[in-house]
Order: sequence, then C-alpha cells, then structure tokens
Amino acid sequence: MPDTNRHTSVKAANMSTPSTPPPWGGVAAKQRGWVAALALLLLALPHLAGAAGTIEATVDKQKVTVGEPFVYMVNMLVPQGAQEDLPGEKATFKGLEVRNYQPQEVPQTDGSRQVVLRYTLVCFDVGLAGIKDFRVPVRMPNGDQEKWLAPPCEVTIASVLPEKGQVQPKGFAGPIMLPSSWTQWLWAALIALLILGAVVAAIILWRRRRQARPTVEPERLLAPDEAALAALGRLREEDLVATGSFLAFYQRLDEILRAWLQARFDIPALERTTMGTMYFLRARREADSWRTGVLELLHAADRVKFANLPPSDGEAYEHVEQAAQVIETAKQAVAEAEAEAAARAAAEAQVAEAKQRGGRRR
Repeated sequence: MPDTNRHTSVKAANMSTPSTPPPWGGVAAKQRGWVAALALLLLALPHLAGAAGTIEATVDKQKVTVGEPFVYMVNMLVPQGAQEDLPGEKATFKGLEVRNYQPQEVPQTDGSRQVVLRYTLVCFDVGLAGIKDFRVPVRMPNGDQEKWLAPPCEVTIASVLPEKGQVQPKGFAGPIMLPSSWTQWLWAALIALLILGAVVAAIILWRRRRQARPTVEPERLLAPDEAALAALGRLREEDLVATGSFLAFYQRLDEILRAWLQARFDIPALERTTMGTMYFLRARREADSWRTGVLELLHAADRVKFANLPPSDGEAYEHVEQAAQVIETAKQAVAEAEAEAAARAAAEAQVAEAKQRGGRRR
C-alpha cells in the first residue's frame, strides 16, 4: 500500500507555513522615506531663511594704505513685513571715518527685500582695522525687536612710507671747483658794463621824453557871469526845443540861473524855491534893474517842471536870450554900483583929509 500519510503531512505542513518577504525590502523603503524628507527640507531652507532674515558684511579691499578709501558693504535679506532701522550716515566705526554712504533696496519675488548698505571708509592709523560691532535693529513681522549683528571684517592699513631696507640712500658729492681764468673775469666785466649801459640809456630816454612832453596850462577859472553865458551858449547848441524836450530844456535853464545867482551874489538859489530866492533878491539894491527878469524866467521854468505847461518854441528861444540879457544887465549894474561905491569912498576920503588939514591949520 502506498504511504499516503507522508504526502498528506507534507502538504499540511506546506499549507500551514506562511510566506515571509526577504529582509532587504523593508530597509530600502525606510531609506527612500529619509531621502524624500531630506529633499523637502532642502527645498524649504530658502523659505525658512527668508522668513528669519540674514545679514552679511564684506570689504572690497583687504589691504589699503593710510588715507586710501575702501568700501564696507552690508547685505541684508529682510523678510516680508519686517521693518529695519538703518543707522545711515550716523553710523560710527571705531578708528575709521565715513566719507560716503549709499543705501540700496531690491524687492524679491517672495515678498522679502534685499537691503545693501555701502560705506566708504578711510583710516589714518597703521595696523589692523576691524569692524566687529555693526548692528541693525529690525522689527520682525510678529512684533519682536531684534538686533542683527553683521559678521566681523578686517582691513590691513599699511603706511605710505617705504618699508625699512627698501630705500637705498644715494651718495653725496661735494662741490665741484671750476678752474678760474682771466676769461671768466672778462665776461663778468662785459656783462656788468652792458647792464650799466642799459640803465644809463633808460635814464636818458626818460629825461628826453619828460622834456619833450607838452606842458598843459591849467584851465582858467571863469567868472560866474562868463560861466553862465557859456552854459547858455551850450544850451542853444543842444537845440532841445526842436526835439520837443521842453522839460530838459527848462531844467537846464533853471539850473544855470540858480547856479549863477549862488556863485555871483552868494544867494542859496539851488537850495531854495523861487519864492525863497525872490526874498533874497529883494534885499539887494543892485538887483532892482534885473530882479523882475530873472524871477519871470524862474516862474516859467516852474510852470514846465511842475505844471507841465510848456510854452511855444519861440518863447523858449526868447527865454534863453532873456536870461543872457539879465546876466549882462546884472553885470553892468554891479559894475556901476562898485564904481559908485568907489567914488563915494574917494569923496569921503577927501572930506576926511580936508577936515584933517583944517584941524592942523588951527
């Protein structure tokens, strides 16, 4: 009989034992999960950095000489909604001087802002200059107040003088003694004679020009009567009446007459009105023959100057001739008055002398 129980037991054993996956399959799945999580973290890093904000600092030169400018640049990434308080031109750097300040702001696509601060600095101390305490107050979107500290930067400040051992002193040579000879003294004497001759020639030429210069006679001062008549002649030649310039014509005529009265009779006519001038004229007996004429001319000039009532052309020309006639009349009247006064003085002198003689006879 065939052994059926063995096969049955074997089959039963086969049916009762479950199949298990190989051990390497679970490990691979876990590795794939870690890789995915790491990739997501790397993708989220820029956003996380933008939300927190960053600050960086650099210098454009690592070594400069004393007084040579260099640029200290601060680069900030400010998150959206945050507000920074920039120090601006008032920022202080220990041992350094701020020569220029240029801020710049660049908006980003995620809403953040890139703020760049450029400081042009100079240093006048030799050695190592460090910038280690540059802070920027920032108010974050959640209301927190933060102070961002820029990374430290260092710049080497070198002297403008050459370093020791690089400059080789040059040798010094003594004065060169040139041999003297009689030709040198001859040339020196000739030069001295030429200079002396040039000075003498200049003096002689100056004296000749001075002697040949024509002597200018001093201008003869005119008497008040002559000066007034000459001024009236120039007024005729200007012919202001023909051009309709009556105001300028009578201003000149009035000025000539008043200057003549002031210079000839010591009357302040240039400083007085016509009525004031008339008061002074009435006090003079020698003005009886020409007082009325000069007052008529002054009144005519006042009508043109103050009332804008110009006369006709003929009357204007007649006023010039009348002014000349007044001056001539006054000149003759003064001469007669002086002659009369001289005759009266002579007669009085004779009478006094006769009285004196009679007294002696007694």
